[in-house]
Amino acid sequence: MSTNTTQQALRHSMSYRRSRLSRSAGRFGMYLFLIILSAVTLIPTVYALFASFKPLDQLMSDGARLLPSTWQLSNYSEVWELGNFSRYFMNTVIIATVVVMFDIICSSMVGYVLARKRLRGLKAMETVFGATIFLGVGTITLYPKFMIALQLNLLNIWGIILVELAGIMVIHFFLTKAFCQSLSHEVYEASSIDGCSFFGTYAKIAFPMMRPILSTTAILAFQAAWNNFQVPYVFTMNNPDLRTLVVGVYALKSSGEGATSWHLMMAGTMLSLIPITLLFLFLQKYFMQGMSDGAVKG
Repeated sequence: MSTNTTQQALRHSMSYRRSRLSRSAGRFGMYLFLIILSAVTLIPTVYALFASFKPLDQLMSDGARLLPSTWQLSNYSEVWELGNFSRYFMNTVIIATVVVMFDIICSSMVGYVLARKRLRGLKAMETVFGATIFLGVGTITLYPKFMIALQLNLLNIWGIILVELAGIMVIHFFLTKAFCQSLSHEVYEASSIDGCSFFGTYAKIAFPMMRPILSTTAILAFQAAWNNFQVPYVFTMNNPDLRTLVVGVYALKSSGEGATSWHLMMAGTMLSLIPITLLFLFLQKYFMQGMSDGAVKG
């Protein structure tokens, strides 16, 4: 009897050890994969950071070397002055800020209505919205957008803002809708009992509770507006003073004498990355919370 008990205990112990080893191996494999993925993602940025401090001749002759042998800090001051980055920075801040403000207002309102109202043709409208996300018609519709803006005399910052808003808000409608659907119906019923109208419930109850998801959509909208190249490039071809930072970085390509100014482009790229990186670091808590809450119910 004791022998059987001992054997069972040994088998249980061996099974437990194998289970622990299996979990440890799985955890190790997952961490290894994440480390490799992080390295692949970060290596280009790290290389660009160090390359932004190199002189052009060193970058061209010894580009494979990571650390510069001569640190040229003047690349950044040269970019800021030669590239007119102070003007481009203000243009980009204005565009991104206005886009975020309108996106927060519109996406919160539309998402709230889609979640609360049973409108006729709602499913068809959502299908059309979803199709615009997955079809990827941005390049196809660029020329019509440009011609419409030209006819309306909107080849300026406001034209860029309107076109960018039209391209990024649709996915935010679905995120805010899913978040509003995840809220307790008792909250809406209590506000109705207290005499709040449909819009009053939105303004006083729903909108303050949307802070996590709106932080997410705000970061996504800011990132899309800040990094957008195609629309600002086309809309500012005849007016360089309206360029954004990303278009300004591309313009640095031809700023050298007979050679592409890669060192200045690297420095300009680093300058354009600073604001969006800081914004994400400050709001990453709300970003992750909003993404998880927005995916609760669709």
